[in-house]
Amino acid sequence: MAVQPSQALVHESHSLCELWHHRFSHLHYRSLPALRHMVSGVLDLLDEHEGVCMGFAIGKNSKHSFPSNDSRSKGILDVVHSDVCGPMAVSSLGGYLYFTTFIDDFSRKTWIYFLKGKEEVFSKFKEFKTQVENLTNRKIKVLRSNNGGEYTSKDFNNF
Repeated sequence: MAVQPSQALVHESHSLCELWHHRFSHLHYRSLPALRHMVSGVLDLLDEHEGVCMGFAIGKNSKHSFPSNDSRSKGILDVVHSDVCGPMAVSSLGGYLYFTTFIDDFSRKTWIYFLKGKEEVFSKFKEFKTQVENLTNRKIKVLRSNNGGEYTSKDFNNF
């Protein structure tokens, strides 16, 4: 379907300089007059513009990083972080659609368990807890999660 001239998109720029500034990916206004010598067919563009380019201003905004936090746990299994990811768009060869992670805050060691459904999270946590507590002779003090439904179930609370 051909676009009729009345339906064509019109650039609302007020000057030729603004139009070519946008066409050349927000090239600096002072560089536009030099294009005539580099590209054939470009008009003689004057350094006329309507203030600061909004794209440029937004690109120059600086984002401050989060302040560093040195509050790591003091020992293995003092704090364990956990989350569930899924469902995946395609199941694995074993039919798994989810996975859960357990990350020790002190050592950053990570355990991953594959799940066919979210209802398996509690049983995988018990399996993980038994394994790591037997290996380290320590108890998990805190399990930190995003309070998703799989972590706030009656089984988890009772445990």
